[in-house]
Amino acid sequence: HGPALGGGLEWALWCDYRVCTDSPSTKLGLPEVKLGLLPGFGGTQLLHPLVGLQKALDVTLTGKDVRAKQAKKMGLVDAVVDPARLEAVAIDAARGLADGSVPKSKPKKKSWMDWAIEDTPVGRNIMWKKVAETVAKNT
Repeated sequence: HGPALGGGLEWALWCDYRVCTDSPSTKLGLPEVKLGLLPGFGGTQLLHPLVGLQKALDVTLTGKDVRAKQAKKMGLVDAVVDPARLEAVAIDAARGLADGSVPKSKPKKKSWMDWAIEDTPVGRNIMWKKVAETVAKNT
């Protein structure tokens, strides 16, 4: 509930399950890159297996904030709940993880297009050229 930015998001990425609220104040991201700093607590290594390389590069290179619904859609969080239900849902999730009834987070299944771009030599060449263009334009 509220911002999970920089180290806050990176801390959450180390967890087996992530729950956030649908509050307008909830946002996730790595804004330190806007200052020229690399995420130093694992964000660059932990983000892309969860959300895919393209989405991770967007978050990592731009420092954009991700809102709760978008975070759920991209696989960054496992559940989005009303702020009033956050504690109860988090406790239920922790108990479920402990007894095995709630599975640990798994990366979302890639779409055919994401697979073609991220996991083939031709797709990766195109993607990395686009990344280089974006970085050159924004720096």
